[in-house]
Amino acid sequence: MNKSATRAPRALPILRAVIAVALLVTAAWYTSATGSQEPAAEAAVTFRLAMAADPDSLDPHRSSASMTEQIMLNVFDGLLNPTPDGGVEPGLAESYTISEDGLTYTFTLRSDAYFHSGNPVTANDVVFTINRLRGADGGPALSSEFDDVEEIETPDPRSVVIRLARPNSSFEKFLYRAIVPAGYHRQAEAPIGAGPYRFVEYIPQNRIVLERFDRYYGSAGDVDRVIVRIIGDADARLLALRAGELDFADVPADRIAEVEDSFRVVTALANSVFILGMNNDRAPFNDPRVRRAINHAIDRSEIIDFVFNGYAVELGSSMSPAMPDYFDERLVGTFGFDLDAAESLLGEAGYPDGFPVELRISGHSPVYTNTAQVIQQQLSRIGIRTRIRVIEWSMWLSDIYTSRDFQLTLIDFTGKLDPYPVLRRYISDFRRNFLNYENESYDDVMERALRSPDRDTRARLYREAQELLAWDVPAVFLADYQFIWAMDERFSGYTPYPFFFHDFSKLRYARE
Repeated sequence: MNKSATRAPRALPILRAVIAVALLVTAAWYTSATGSQEPAAEAAVTFRLAMAADPDSLDPHRSSASMTEQIMLNVFDGLLNPTPDGGVEPGLAESYTISEDGLTYTFTLRSDAYFHSGNPVTANDVVFTINRLRGADGGPALSSEFDDVEEIETPDPRSVVIRLARPNSSFEKFLYRAIVPAGYHRQAEAPIGAGPYRFVEYIPQNRIVLERFDRYYGSAGDVDRVIVRIIGDADARLLALRAGELDFADVPADRIAEVEDSFRVVTALANSVFILGMNNDRAPFNDPRVRRAINHAIDRSEIIDFVFNGYAVELGSSMSPAMPDYFDERLVGTFGFDLDAAESLLGEAGYPDGFPVELRISGHSPVYTNTAQVIQQQLSRIGIRTRIRVIEWSMWLSDIYTSRDFQLTLIDFTGKLDPYPVLRRYISDFRRNFLNYENESYDDVMERALRSPDRDTRARLYREAQELLAWDVPAVFLADYQFIWAMDERFSGYTPYPFFFHDFSKLRYARE
């Protein structure tokens, strides 16, 4: 949904003149610093936005933070590229075929695709990339998504044949993963991709700068340069937007009125699963009665109203209605708000008076801090005494997501193009199953869904997996909230995707 209104003049004429001079000076510096050839007749178009924390890694194969992908996906292209409707389309591969048995993928690479280094994209780069991802290059496997790859052939420099050891119904949608140059090992410091924007610089706790890549094979839009400022505080991001220091920023749901008359407002379901995560490997959360009691004690509608101002929908399992082919709405309310049932279950589990617990959250978003305060009050009704501990996002990634050192936490599992990576997070041996959930029946259902060639069968199995989660409650499945962005009205064309991605290549700019 787009909302726009007539905008008041941004500055007095004198101020406009000052800004124009500044833009020309900036453009001159930029040309000198990067070697870029900017058009002489007009200043470069710069799009300024902010992210809440530093990227976890600039290497696209080592990053696990959605905030990083949201920006850096502009730097990289895959064999296939994601589409706004959740599909994939030819990317660096201009065409491809899949054999009837689902085991052989044949790609023809574009002749006009280049890396930002100026080198053409070849079949050797694809082989290097996939071997790096699956750990066939002597290093560790960086993604389990390529475990089924058995063999890669390159009949010629523009042809790649990938053979799988067994059918994988999700493999096609894994192929938007970044293709990187063969033999290049400095992605974490100076990433090189083949996407519409090239990396210019990263200054920690300050900014990331990208520049439009003029040799990109597709359309790169109107934006010449992107400046991503690192601003951890949501109020500061909104203030910078209103002060004209940003062109684009996230907006808390209860503050839309502050921007809707002066900015273009964009909203969309995030395809996210916002959870109160429980460490299923630690007492008392290894007892399903405790997990169910906590589910009964949480009033999701109160969270949706207070934290999201109504811009969210309730969930019953780990799937968003943004994926309508797989979402099972019947599961909403499986363990709904019921304090009597919560107290009874706690008593059965041996905790009639409740217990103390620590809720560790990242402080990079007010969504987490605001929700934590509501949950603290809600759990107190059944005697669970919650201590909220706010930590840095980088610490959350290392201590909780990687080391699994926590009791309770809040996180929004970001959307994916395919249901398997959404639900894979709970498979017993999945390396990112930080909730430590184990269920052999669940693992079996997920494996059968992954191997099934039939779409209807897969949909049925993924609903069955959701039902197992809804009854076993490894977490409290809270809500899927809406993205709310405010954008300078000179820009248009912002296109939401079913996962965290700001696609700068689709932006258009109206010059004054």
